[in-house]
Amino acid sequence: MSIFVNFNKPTGALLLQTISRTRPFTAVSRSKNFELLTALTRTTTAASADNISTQRRHCWKCDSEIDYSSLLCNREECGAIQQGLPNDVTYFDLLGMGVSRQGDKKKFSYDIDLSQLRRNFLSLQQRIHPDSYSQKDQQEYMYALNQSSIINGAYQTLRDPLARAQYMLRLNGILVTESESIEDPELLMQVMEARELLEEATCEEEVKNIREMNEERINEIIKEISQAFQNNDLDTAKALTIRLQYWHNIRNAAVDWVPGKRIEILH
Repeated sequence: MSIFVNFNKPTGALLLQTISRTRPFTAVSRSKNFELLTALTRTTTAASADNISTQRRHCWKCDSEIDYSSLLCNREECGAIQQGLPNDVTYFDLLGMGVSRQGDKKKFSYDIDLSQLRRNFLSLQQRIHPDSYSQKDQQEYMYALNQSSIINGAYQTLRDPLARAQYMLRLNGILVTESESIEDPELLMQVMEARELLEEATCEEEVKNIREMNEERINEIIKEISQAFQNNDLDTAKALTIRLQYWHNIRNAAVDWVPGKRIEILH
């Protein structure tokens, strides 16, 4: 999955030809085509977030100049939804949160206002929701599907502290996988103890106490991750993000707790 927003034009054209006969969609076919569109229009790029293009681009429909990161044509008489965004537009740019400029470089902030993030997300979705384009031509409808998928992915990533940390690291060329591990005997011992407590719990009240302790750990690590990004200490940010993954897995195990059930901690 690309860390930047991108619509591959040749792929998109082929996709339009391939599924143009599917409308009107049923609920099932809409879902399948949505997944297909998402998979084909999100491509990996080696573009750097530091290489900011300040150029303007043109609307595919009326050829008017539009803002570089605009989802819609700026010309009121047109207002057509655009087929994609330039490769160096990030989720932060798209949702208007946590991004600033230092000279020719972008600087991203781990700390964002989640309430404002949601408002920005809902505002964008209202403007480009596919249902609003169901009566328009096939091309605009498919562009709306693509844009909606991108915006949803951006929101789900930035709203979650773990996913946001992983994303910021990827923007800096650092990949943290779900199976990532660290050589930290103390952490591993704490995780094993938390797992044993969950396995030995006999009632919901005991599990609630475990959840509360775990949330305290998670909140503390989130603060440390924030500080690491502020200091541009990416090595520490990576180590803390891996640590956060462990405690997120404990959180998930606590949510799925059933008396006597063996606890599997994925890491």
